[in-house]
Amino acid sequence: MNQPSFDTWTSVFLFASVQGLFVSIVLFITGKENKVANRLLASLIFLFSVTLFEYVLYWTRYLYYWPHFLQLTENFPLLFGVILFFYFKCVFGTQAFVKKDWWHLLPFVLFTVYQFPILFSSSEVKQAWMEGKQAFPSLFMWPEPMRGWNWLAWPRIAHMIFYYCLIWFTFKSHSTSNPEVRTWFKWLTGLFLAFIISYTSYFVLVRFPFFSVEWDYMISFSMMFTIFFIAWFGYLQPKVFSGFSLVESVQLPVKYKTSALSPDVSNEIVSLLDSAMMEKKLYQDPEIRLEKLADAIGTTRHYLSQVINDRKGMSFLNI
Repeated sequence: MNQPSFDTWTSVFLFASVQGLFVSIVLFITGKENKVANRLLASLIFLFSVTLFEYVLYWTRYLYYWPHFLQLTENFPLLFGVILFFYFKCVFGTQAFVKKDWWHLLPFVLFTVYQFPILFSSSEVKQAWMEGKQAFPSLFMWPEPMRGWNWLAWPRIAHMIFYYCLIWFTFKSHSTSNPEVRTWFKWLTGLFLAFIISYTSYFVLVRFPFFSVEWDYMISFSMMFTIFFIAWFGYLQPKVFSGFSLVESVQLPVKYKTSALSPDVSNEIVSLLDSAMMEKKLYQDPEIRLEKLADAIGTTRHYLSQVINDRKGMSFLNI
């Protein structure tokens, strides 16, 4: 058996997986605003970071020494679409989470149960499999017709495509009420589609003789790129929903709410906002932007966004 070793690519992927694990933990613990949405994003980053770590172990041949990572993440793609669906449901506030939402996890649970003979086998059994030897699972084996279902990658792909369509048709109408949110939504769903295409490409290209580890690296890099950018766009969501463009959301170094705004000025802006919305009926303008609304009442975008969030208790998307 070849000795375990790292190269430049595997070192980069190891760094990315460790960084992703760290970011997911920090985001899960420290997120104060929209805590549920932040924790969903943290879960997505965590799952993919563990997946990437398993890839690194496989490429470097260290998986033999960490055998319990063998196929540990095979079922994770059945959570990616579900987590994003719950995330959009949370940020758009379409409805509260209810008991029937747990049904979304059923495919993940069923596939995990199917993996029990592999997941709960001993280190020695898993190492024997990696050496190409025949060995029985430690606990039990499924009946003959249920063994070796190598085609299960395609149901995982179909599952993600289904959730991409479900997200698009469920939440697209919610995103069209504001240009910035519409752009943000298209980027986020487009990145998820790019992830699905990258994931699928592996199972297509691996069948061809030209496929090599370099191709595997490229596919994994594109998957890493899309997942981390999905998380980044999710991080920008509060600013986008406050009426700022994606570019402005990136450039804002300090949250606007830390700026000083006296109660008298705040009350005046609230009064001007209510008058503008009722008399000029600006809420009927489908292309209304934060800048346009701020100009209409004679204030700055930062102050207006702060008042909408703090005094109205809503985001710019909901006014």
